[in-house]
Amino acid sequence: MDGIEKDKPRLPSYCCIALLESCFLKCRMCYKWKDDFNFRDPQEPTLENWKGFISSLRKLVKGRFQINFAGGEPLARRETLELIKYAHGQGFDTLLATNSVLIDEEMAKRIGDSGLTIVNISLDSLREERHDYIRGVKGVYANVMDSIELLDKYARNVNIGICTVIIDENLDELTDIVRWIQENDKIDGMGFQAVTQPFSTPEDLFWYNNKEYSHLWPKDISKVDNIMNELIEMKRSGFTKLGNPLSQFYVYKAYFRNPNNFIKKQRCHIDAQAINVTPTGEMRICFYMEPIGNIKSDDINNVWFSQEVSFLKAKIAKCKRNCQSMVNCNFDETEVYIS
Repeated sequence: MDGIEKDKPRLPSYCCIALLESCFLKCRMCYKWKDDFNFRDPQEPTLENWKGFISSLRKLVKGRFQINFAGGEPLARRETLELIKYAHGQGFDTLLATNSVLIDEEMAKRIGDSGLTIVNISLDSLREERHDYIRGVKGVYANVMDSIELLDKYARNVNIGICTVIIDENLDELTDIVRWIQENDKIDGMGFQAVTQPFSTPEDLFWYNNKEYSHLWPKDISKVDNIMNELIEMKRSGFTKLGNPLSQFYVYKAYFRNPNNFIKKQRCHIDAQAINVTPTGEMRICFYMEPIGNIKSDDINNVWFSQEVSFLKAKIAKCKRNCQSMVNCNFDETEVYIS
């Protein structure tokens, strides 16, 4: 894994499409709500551009492959479900990450008809007031519970998942969330993500000490260790809906002890794995480095094997940043991490 063979570059194994960056909630660990929610960038791709990228990606990757549709809040774009249906027709598995606020009866039916594989709903607490506080708007918890019922009724072909962000505020109920999901017949699985620097904020290696966000960071590291140990035991003892790899909880312990100590024993592996597309159509391997092209003018089949991308991959390989992709989204249990 220390290098990629020049004559046999690895194909991407992960794709995330973000149709917008804005959102109408005011989540404590994300600042995308500070963007104008009603703004449509004149540079954003057309529906046909998006479909063209999905078709090109199908030619590049082999076998089963999942496209994640994210945001902002992706359901705020009507074309999201049309693209999910198109990706399904191209043979892709699809995942939709949502806060669920826009899921009413009609939306649940449209989701069911789209061919979506997994809908991943954000839920950070089983306490209504706490979840609403974390998400910054009252009534969001009730929306989550209603959406689970609606999806179970109108989109039974879609797997329902829960995503919970680990922050100081909800440490005391992480195991309760796992138990609740394990016992809930309507929910198919769940996964935790460790809090990282809030999205749409200026890059800051010591963000967790910044008074604006420091409330998110767990203060009692011994408590974090104990809870991670409990989650490890739950994973071992048959809580089958807990989706995180066992090794990720050991990494979370190390990450919370020292967030600037790179969690990999070897180099960053994102360069050989990820392809992300922004709302303006930029194709990126890493969000913190330059784009590799734009879906409006470039074919991923040509771009992926270009010399420019080879240079960028070498640059990414030297990065030691514990970003969202490294800690959470692109965690790969076959890689070698610290613990």
